[in-house]
Amino acid sequence: MTSRIKDAALAQQITDETLAWREVICPVTAKYGNYVAKRDLRDKTIVSFQHVLEDTIPTLLPFVKAGAKVKVGACNPDSTDDAAAAYLAAHGVEVHAFSGMTPDEYAQSIDILSSEPADIIADMGGELIEAFVKKGHKVDGALEATTTGVHRVEKLDYSFPVFNWNDIAIKDRLHNRHHVAQEMWPVFSNVTGLALYGRTVLVIGFGPVGRGVAERARNLGAVVSVAERDPVRALEAQHYGCRVVSLEDGLKENAIIVTATGLSGILGAAQIKQCRRGAILVNVGHSNTEIDVKWLDTQTRTKMRRHIERFELDNSREVYLLNRGSLLNLAPGMGGSGKDLFDPFSAILIRGIDWLASGGATSFKPGFYPYPEDVEREIAQAILQSHS
Repeated sequence: MTSRIKDAALAQQITDETLAWREVICPVTAKYGNYVAKRDLRDKTIVSFQHVLEDTIPTLLPFVKAGAKVKVGACNPDSTDDAAAAYLAAHGVEVHAFSGMTPDEYAQSIDILSSEPADIIADMGGELIEAFVKKGHKVDGALEATTTGVHRVEKLDYSFPVFNWNDIAIKDRLHNRHHVAQEMWPVFSNVTGLALYGRTVLVIGFGPVGRGVAERARNLGAVVSVAERDPVRALEAQHYGCRVVSLEDGLKENAIIVTATGLSGILGAAQIKQCRRGAILVNVGHSNTEIDVKWLDTQTRTKMRRHIERFELDNSREVYLLNRGSLLNLAPGMGGSGKDLFDPFSAILIRGIDWLASGGATSFKPGFYPYPEDVEREIAQAILQSHS
């Protein structure tokens, strides 16, 4: 779809030493990857829709080495690392991802990836699963990894089994709660040059991601407010030391606004106009439409620096948008901390795909199911052993 994918110089930015070190810090991913690479999967086609980053390489290349046909697209148009995409393309993966994809290019990539039948789908966001269902393709099984995707695919009239690993304990209690914030706030400081001490932060949504983002911001010295419609979660936010406010009051009062719901349309034109002058808008939910970037683009726009845009609103206020409203923790080239924290989730993805390739879903009728509990426990045990 772009010459960048074929750029040999870009691919060479990912060195053997870089990947060797990743095996050291992500030993469980390496363990399962080495096992898969020795399998015979020449009769399998695997289509993945995920963030195309450096950690995607040890997740997908073992299946190429096993002989499978592997295709990948970017589940978010602004999170792709072009060097990782080029490396995957140079090593046998059919890649439909590059940074800064337009909405049309993004839609085209989904159409291309779903144009032919496949054996296994590994999705983040549910759009690829939805496309396969609409086109009537029969699939052995699919995996879904995000809250956004769960909301999308649980409404479908299934033609194959789909397995939900967004809600498993390792993903929900660890990654969503702890790991997103572990990466997100260092990236925020790298992008903006700002520390959080004394700054006012509004977190919209107090699910596992919002909870972790709010907790880490408070620990970094911010004054944290939470806007949450669910009264039980709002009460929980109070017990975390957060101030519970209405969305309207929170937008007017806070300097940094973080959306963390996984849903679209959280901050539309009306809400953005309520923001205080100079507010910084950040998203850490999977959906890149939590903030209405299309509407913002109709306002006077100035690029301030990498991943920061200033928008002059028609009410004589300005707001600053980070990373085009896409997941800030995955902003390309900004290097959040804790890359080893991807180890359980890369392992879950590899093991899940291999489980499907081994006929794990043959006894399941079309429908929506939890990720196999025994597989999750196996990975948790492997992670514990790697830490001992």
